[in-house]
Amino acid sequence: MSLNISQQTETLIVEEARRQGLSVDTLLENLIKRRSSSSAPEAKELPELPVLHLGQMGPLHRRDIYSDVL
Repeated sequence: MSLNISQQTETLIVEEARRQGLSVDTLLENLIKRRSSSSAPEAKELPELPVLHLGQMGPLHRRDIYSDVL
């Protein structure tokens, strides 16, 4: 496969690959993988809501909730 890119872009890609010690193919594959994994919302895990185990509760009265009742 071939791509038509500017000489400046090609130079930047080659320099970055050389800086990271990778081949150009490996650098581009890593960039594509990183981008595809960060843009997939279903891949992210949602934080779990805390669960408080308070035991069984009976019916609540107003005096159980508010302090203004005697």
